[in-house]
Amino acid sequence: MLRTTLLAALLLLLALGTPLSRRRVDAAPLPTVAEASPGDREVHSLAAAWPDRIVETTQRSSDWMLRIGDDWFAWAHGRLMPVEERARWQEFAALPFYRYPLDMPPLPELDEQTASRLRQRLRDSQKNPPRRNEAFLAALLRAPNRTETEARLVSVEVAGFTVTVHERIKEPLSLVGKELGLLRLADPSVQAFLRGIREMNGYNYRLVEGTRSRSLHSYGLAIDIIPKSYKGKNAYWMWAMTGTPDWWTIPYTKRWMLPLPVVQAFERQGFVWGGKWLFFDTMHLEYRPEILLLARQKAATPTVSVP
Repeated sequence: MLRTTLLAALLLLLALGTPLSRRRVDAAPLPTVAEASPGDREVHSLAAAWPDRIVETTQRSSDWMLRIGDDWFAWAHGRLMPVEERARWQEFAALPFYRYPLDMPPLPELDEQTASRLRQRLRDSQKNPPRRNEAFLAALLRAPNRTETEARLVSVEVAGFTVTVHERIKEPLSLVGKELGLLRLADPSVQAFLRGIREMNGYNYRLVEGTRSRSLHSYGLAIDIIPKSYKGKNAYWMWAMTGTPDWWTIPYTKRWMLPLPVVQAFERQGFVWGGKWLFFDTMHLEYRPEILLLARQKAATPTVSVP
């Protein structure tokens, strides 16, 4: 079951954000698993993370809908498409929603059948790169194109680096910067890590590698932390495939990693870290408070034993 869940959830990452507004990431109650219908928890987590942008949610014809301004978007099997286009959902990849681990997960153990399916999925994606419908994120961020996206960019100082991001994450990223400043003084491992950083990159108008979808960098919602040296360690699954085709087997000791206190500082403000993904990208952080809402709600849900 764990293998199946890992594969189903993390394959969505091939098809590759959101501010906390004034609420804490873990403030809003979500439907319990027993109560949830398809899209229920995801739509409500988005609404909780974006209360000033997502002004209404409802269920129509067994599909969840949410409204941004005057425009309605349908869950549409995770595609989050304009209501009038939802019948075309099979043409698009889903916006990834997945079970983000709050702790560092163990390395996945894939049997040969599961690994074979994963390899085949990669080959299929190379032949037909996935494409996400961009209308939802474009409306949510008021960023439908490069010109309008760049009109919403701001610069934020983080641990001595200037990072260009979407205006909506200025406050949470500034809070990350303040916490890293305190950690630099209190934790020698964080101090050494930050001394070894060459740059922090935010906005970059481009597609996700191997897809036809805008990267979250192109919305200003993602950050890459680039070291002066990787010291011979692996930072990105696609780069690692050259020497290790089954990249998921690479132990954490052979991956370039962010210190746990640094990861937690970002997570407290709504960022998820690519070092916890099956398709690992240890340089990468992206602003997905709705994902953390789901993770924390799941962690708080008691397990009921049936005798």
